[in-house]
Amino acid sequence: MLIYLTYWLSIMTLAVDSPHLDYAFNALAHPKRRGILNTLAFRPATVSQLAEEYSLSLPAIHKHILVLEAAQLIQRKKVGRTNFVALNRKSLGDVRDWLTQYHTEWGNDKETLENYITNLGKDN
Repeated sequence: MLIYLTYWLSIMTLAVDSPHLDYAFNALAHPKRRGILNTLAFRPATVSQLAEEYSLSLPAIHKHILVLEAAQLIQRKKVGRTNFVALNRKSLGDVRDWLTQYHTEWGNDKETLENYITNLGKDN
């Protein structure tokens, strides 16, 4: 148990101040970009396909693509005049891992705030 706790605490302290996570959460803050990631989770797409699917102009979709690229959440490859984009699962895994580290702190239904406060009173 101690090794497990030490492992999670080491991850938590390393990831708290991460520019990569800042970029990722900024990118995830916009509903259109979350939608794009949802689409790319099932299949790669061209920028034009995404623009059509989300009823955006090409300049507008390119702005979203640039934000997602800067956050390293997607990868882009140009073939001729066509830009293809796909999900970067590694970076999404980093975001997932950062969120999951707090799962141990979430507790369960028996560990509500009220129970915690009640138990604090018993210790005094």
